[in-house]
Amino acid sequence: TEDPLEIELKELFKKYRKYKAEYNRSLEKDKESNLEKKYAVIEKLKVLINNNESIGDTFQEFRELQKQWKETGPVPQQQLKDLWNTYNHHVEKFYDFISINKELRDLDLKKNIELKTEICDKAEKLIDNPSVVIAFKSLQKLHNQWREIGPVPRDKKDEVWERFKAATLRINKNHQLNFENRKKEIEIEDSRCLC
Repeated sequence: TEDPLEIELKELFKKYRKYKAEYNRSLEKDKESNLEKKYAVIEKLKVLINNNESIGDTFQEFRELQKQWKETGPVPQQQLKDLWNTYNHHVEKFYDFISINKELRDLDLKKNIELKTEICDKAEKLIDNPSVVIAFKSLQKLHNQWREIGPVPRDKKDEVWERFKAATLRINKNHQLNFENRKKEIEIEDSRCLC
């Protein structure tokens, strides 16, 4: 006969899976909606490039579009890379468009490289975090921040990316090793319980 606690646990697990599936469906619906919103921002960016308003007004509109982009939530994972490439392409085209005001662009690029360098510093500090789980979760937040920051000077682009990527690889490796070690510990505990 089955243990009543096991029956109850199975029922609770069934409910959990049902609620998790509903939650995931809702989350996917939100991501699809966010994807549409982000593509709408990209379309507005395209219009800005052909705008005849003053550079100041156009740049203010650009800042507002960047804010809308940042405030829009996550999108489906399989669309993420294409979406970001398209967005960054149009942001760079916009910067080329306003290159008349080169000082403004240079200041923005300088600010972006400073922000991305700060993110690299934070990621490198996470490597030594004693909690690999916290380090991994914090790294995911840093990746989101990284994406939100605009372009950097072309001569610094590869350098800063390689630095961030190296820290990411080390944190991910630590997380994976921790996961594998924990899995082995559980297997050992389970084998002891069966004795």
